[in-house]
Amino acid sequence: MARPPAFDRERALNQATKLFWARGYHATALPDLLETMGIARSSFYAAFGDKRSLFAECLRRFGRRTLEITHAAQPRSTDTADAGEMVRGFFAATILDVAPDRLRNGCLLVNSVLELADTDPELSRLSAQHLGDIEDAFEQAFDAALSNGTLRSLLSARDLARCVMTLNQGLRVQSRKRVPRETLWSTVENTLALLGLSRHAA
Repeated sequence: MARPPAFDRERALNQATKLFWARGYHATALPDLLETMGIARSSFYAAFGDKRSLFAECLRRFGRRTLEITHAAQPRSTDTADAGEMVRGFFAATILDVAPDRLRNGCLLVNSVLELADTDPELSRLSAQHLGDIEDAFEQAFDAALSNGTLRSLLSARDLARCVMTLNQGLRVQSRKRVPRETLWSTVENTLALLGLSRHAA
């Protein structure tokens, strides 16, 4: 019996993630996935199981990559941690330094929480879990900054992290509404100033 032709799994996942990101889970049909990924139906089922399993893998992949962006924005030394610069670096990487089509797509994790909350709570929770990992990374940075005195705030590290993640989710919804990049960035700067995380904060 002939074996299905080999394919580049990483490339296929990347293409599937882009399609889910642009269209959402329910609006992405299997034939469109097969065409975009460049694989046969038999190879698809052998490698990924079904559409739902593929989507879950894409969510985990997207979550890991977003967390890597968060970690890359963190200061290397906790002794001189500047949480404001860390947050600014994260938003710069995900708002200023991305292509227009990616910006318009918002965030796959945020999109999926909203889309699937009622239709597939398990996948919605998976998306929320990855958003929680990013929030935890922010909390760790705030905790280090509060401990070493580079940040002074009446809010706890956890509260600051929650505020930043609320900002993040709102920005992704706004980006889906085609709000200009400059307006999104102004919202970032104004919110950081209100939280005492601005470059010019006392």
